[in-house]
Amino acid sequence: MTDRIQHIVQLARQSKTFRSAYHLLFWIIVAFFYFALFSWNSEFREATIIFSAGLLPVAISETYFFNHFLFPRFLWKKRYARFFLYSFYTLLVGVWLSFLIVFYALIFILTNKAAISPTLLHPELQIVSLHFIIFLGIAIKQVKRAFFMQQEKSELEKAQLTTELKLKEAELKLLKAQVHPHFLFNTLNNLYGLTLEKSDEAPALVLQLSDILDYILYRCDAKLVDLSEELANLKNYIEIEKIRYPNKLKLTLEFPDETEHLKIAPLILLPFVENAFKHGVSHFPGMAFINMKASLSDKNLTFSVENSRTPLKPKEQSYSNGIGLVNVRKRLELLYPGKYILRVDELSETFSVNLILELES
Repeated sequence: MTDRIQHIVQLARQSKTFRSAYHLLFWIIVAFFYFALFSWNSEFREATIIFSAGLLPVAISETYFFNHFLFPRFLWKKRYARFFLYSFYTLLVGVWLSFLIVFYALIFILTNKAAISPTLLHPELQIVSLHFIIFLGIAIKQVKRAFFMQQEKSELEKAQLTTELKLKEAELKLLKAQVHPHFLFNTLNNLYGLTLEKSDEAPALVLQLSDILDYILYRCDAKLVDLSEELANLKNYIEIEKIRYPNKLKLTLEFPDETEHLKIAPLILLPFVENAFKHGVSHFPGMAFINMKASLSDKNLTFSVENSRTPLKPKEQSYSNGIGLVNVRKRLELLYPGKYILRVDELSETFSVNLILELES
């Protein structure tokens, strides 16, 4: 209903015919107001006609002069000194014209009717009624202007919000597209290594890879997935990685048994796990370790990963600046603005990530 009213108002605003009719109707009402006011105050019908016919063009001229010249030319441009000076002169001219109209009415009555006192014509009433209409016309114009400015501001904000939302959706799709190839490349490398070794664990890896591909290709298109599915996918990935490092990895894994049907963005946790295996195990010279834990408190998921770390050479890039963590930071900002806390700690021998995420049910 509100949108329909705004649409009608917008059409009316754009129609010159409607605006002209609106202005004409307003001044017709003012003319009747003047006629009724001066008829009630004067015994002479001729004086009523003179006052009404004389003050109306003065009121029209001063109202439009304020609304279409003084306000846009000076007040809106913050040229206050000139605005108040010219406003004073304009109102002074209005007072002067009001007295002229009173004197003309007095001369007309004295010439054609009878002798009367000038005070019986109440010149102060003409001045007050003139400026009342002028200020009313100015107020209506400024209120209307403020209304349309607010409407335009709301429409601009709505358009800007829509544009930002589309940009975020496009950026999110791009980030997810970067996650998929990166993940598949690592997994296929694992499978290739096992087939070269003719490992008996290759069939199990193929089955787990099949589950992962099914998850990525068919279930990750949704904005949110069950937390249980996301954790199951992580377990499959971890099992694949464990096959690669049977004698050099000490893994501690703790995931909740019940996820209370909570929802999470797909593949949002995977980069942390990938990062742990890539930097904490693959190039580590001795026995590496990974400690991984996920826990729930109401709707808050706490996910932590700590892994051993190969000391970096001076020219090497920091782990926390890798493409995987950069992408996941962007995804978190797009999907969970103000609803997550991410802490990354790089120590001399360990690297740890702690994420607290507010999920949806």
